[in-house]
Amino acid sequence: MNIGTLVYHQHSHGNLRLGTITRKDLDTKGWAHYTVQWHDDGCHVQATDWQTKMRNDGVDRYNKTYRSDELTVVEIKHLEKVTVAHHLLKDYRPEREIPAC
Repeated sequence: MNIGTLVYHQHSHGNLRLGTITRKDLDTKGWAHYTVQWHDDGCHVQATDWQTKMRNDGVDRYNKTYRSDELTVVEIKHLEKVTVAHHLLKDYRPEREIPAC
């Protein structure tokens, strides 16, 4: 994974987060740690705000870095094909609004 790579992270609350790597650092044990600019991250922010209010532990949950084993590369071509297939199927079924957050 390099700067500019599209990745995803499955948060413990079930939120699938998609973002772009903006920084890469190596620690003394050889682990790569990444900073990610998350895209359309409202559900995670909402869950994080709730955690922060409930725990009141002063932990900054917005600027966390991620080890390489916590992120997965998104294959953009695969994502494009899946999105197109979803939209084609969507034309054949009635739309129901189900809130994600």
